[in-house]
Amino acid sequence: MRRIWRWIAGSIAVALIGAAAMLAWLLRDPVPYFEARRGQVTAIEEESTTDSAGTREIHLRLTSNTGQRIALAIRRPIPAATERDSTRRPLFLILGGHERGRGAGALIGDTRGAVFASLEYPFEGNHRAKGLEIVAQVPLIRRALYDTPPAVHLALDYLLARADVDSTRVELVGASFGAPFATIAAARDPRVTRLWLAHGGGDTHAMIDRGLEKEIPNRWLRAPVSHLANVLASGPRFTPERWIAQVAPRPVVMLNAEADEKIPRRSVEILYAAALAPKELVWLPGNHMQGNRPDVLRQLVDAMMVRAYPSSAATPPD
Repeated sequence: MRRIWRWIAGSIAVALIGAAAMLAWLLRDPVPYFEARRGQVTAIEEESTTDSAGTREIHLRLTSNTGQRIALAIRRPIPAATERDSTRRPLFLILGGHERGRGAGALIGDTRGAVFASLEYPFEGNHRAKGLEIVAQVPLIRRALYDTPPAVHLALDYLLARADVDSTRVELVGASFGAPFATIAAARDPRVTRLWLAHGGGDTHAMIDRGLEKEIPNRWLRAPVSHLANVLASGPRFTPERWIAQVAPRPVVMLNAEADEKIPRRSVEILYAAALAPKELVWLPGNHMQGNRPDVLRQLVDAMMVRAYPSSAATPPD
């Protein structure tokens, strides 16, 4: 009998050690990985160019010497006949929703004299996976999460080498899902001159929990699922309030919706409290941004541009 109890105790100890090791691996420091994946652009592949209403949109792919391959969209004004094509313009690099990717820039509309670039997340799985289908996507999701900050650096390497981009005016925009990644990238890359967080917040667990409310209404049943999902997504490491203080003394501007159904108000307050001055929190009327809510998107863009260039009627100076 004593031997059985020893076997049980030993099995429990092995299981606990294994669980602790797995937890440590899931929550490991991501910085060494970021450094290892940060490379140099080795190939540029232009896929398409479209002109519309005075705007030119270019889709291209960048490849790095560390194996990263990212998709990027660039929207900029078509130069007038009397204007040099190399006029240096402010850059807005956008990280939007996980499904919108590099299509986020198309929602901006008028570029107002600036260059807008939007990045596709380096995720190779199924964006529309639901329920148990997500389990099979976890390794690909984690890889994409860790690859996104280095992808932002790679995109900036390319964009800041362009003749039409002003390297002294680099505005990094994290919208909704993109807010944590934009915060990490800005914290680690001094070339970013200002960080904008649109409809973003801190405390990744609280935001994941809010996102699961429809599928699992009972909070007691939802709690273990949201905690597990947060760990699998490295939420404790990627939650933006851990990084945002490193953006200072560059400014941080948070634009949030008063009736946001996806971002808890407490998450917004946690993130803003963690930021150092100079910082600004702006509450705008309406719900969370979506592609089918053009009024919300227009309001966000207007609020951002007015604050970016207050002395020029929201039009970036050349």
